[in-house]
Amino acid sequence: MLQIIKKVFRLVLTVTVACLYTGLLSDANRAYAGKADNYQMHLTVDRSTPERCLTFFLNATSDVEGVMERLKMQHEQEKSWRYPQPIDTERKRVNFLMSEILDSMDLSEVPQWSRQSIGTGTAFMIREVLRLSNVKADTPLRKLKDDLWVVPGTYLQIGRIQEGMRMGDVVFTAETVAHVPALYRKIIATKPKEEFNVFKFYTESPGGVMPPVWAGVFFALPGFWLASYGTNTVWQWTVFGVCLLAMFVVPYLLRRLFRKGAPRVLGVAVLTMVFARLGDYVSIDLGSLSSLGATIGTMIFTIVFYLALSLTAFMLSETLATNYMRIAHLSANTLDSSIIRLLCRVGGVFASLGIIIYGLHTAGFPVMGIVAGLGVGGLAFALAARPTLENLLAGVVIYLDKSIKVGDHIESSEVEGVVEDIGMRSTRIRGSDGTLISVTNADMSAKIIRNKTMRITPRADDSIGQIPT
Repeated sequence: MLQIIKKVFRLVLTVTVACLYTGLLSDANRAYAGKADNYQMHLTVDRSTPERCLTFFLNATSDVEGVMERLKMQHEQEKSWRYPQPIDTERKRVNFLMSEILDSMDLSEVPQWSRQSIGTGTAFMIREVLRLSNVKADTPLRKLKDDLWVVPGTYLQIGRIQEGMRMGDVVFTAETVAHVPALYRKIIATKPKEEFNVFKFYTESPGGVMPPVWAGVFFALPGFWLASYGTNTVWQWTVFGVCLLAMFVVPYLLRRLFRKGAPRVLGVAVLTMVFARLGDYVSIDLGSLSSLGATIGTMIFTIVFYLALSLTAFMLSETLATNYMRIAHLSANTLDSSIIRLLCRVGGVFASLGIIIYGLHTAGFPVMGIVAGLGVGGLAFALAARPTLENLLAGVVIYLDKSIKVGDHIESSEVEGVVEDIGMRSTRIRGSDGTLISVTNADMSAKIIRNKTMRITPRADDSIGQIPT
């Protein structure tokens, strides 16, 4: 088993390095270009009515499907490891059409990070449902209610957007987008599979809608690697597993490259971030992992990335405090050092929380509910930790006031001795009898303190010339 994993890893590594060397990775993007310019479209983009929306969707997806099928047939005839590529004008046309096809669906309920992949897969599933249901551009739609129609025999609903920047556009509804996978599986199970299936080709091909030139290597793999489990092939699941394993194992194996302590934690966190992004790019973008696999995979890579980023932010605050104290030649036991560490840690905690909340939002979690919960929990925590917070604030006041410092001989109505340490919670004083006295910062700031070290000694010449009494 170990040998198989090594061979698969070498294969993936070799293909990735080859792509980087030849500059072909740019062909495998899933972020479609916007409005391409300087070429003839031949299609009118009109989503003002349900009939026009359906007509455009059928014509646009048919156009894209025709290009994909032609390139596939050309590759099968050539039997080469190089996959044929469309000409520049044709590629721009496909990118433009895919951008408009995605705009023909309400993807507002789909997480932002997966709208491109899920939207593309959903569009191709809708295309197959319409084709297998013999829906044409002139098929009459059935009106359910105001601004909502259904394609007969498909349960596909087309509705008008009621709010937002796209208000008035007629698109496939968000409910349709959510239920298309189940509808597709139901219909495809009862239909012949000899014809070209654009969704199946898209999900089982590397590089997205337009497979890159190196995709021929994967199409030439033995039959076992091309077998499908779900909507993905064995080689796609394998690449995903290798990327997932590398994200956790490689940073752990390389941890010895960094010094122990904060530098090691920081180094492992940065490596985890790099491999999380690399794993998402290789397995989702290049490997075209789709459907449930893409959803779970992208969520894992996204969450791990932002958790590692939050840990990186916190460890950077620790490193910043340590380096500042070293440059300023501050002792670790002084109040100055304690305040600096506190400020850096508080900044690091807030930065980490902000990154985690943003990461959860990116992954599609309900951030507002989480923030509200954190607010209530933070209030309860603040009430429970009020004495500790009072001492912390009192320590800050002592630091800013600079009335005492380590080494000063102080005296009050209750204590007298030499200050040995000023911490975040308490101040430690060595009494004249050798005992160690601890006073909370809140009590210390409320006392009347006489600092004998800072006492001004009268000069000898101050008495010269004075008349004795």
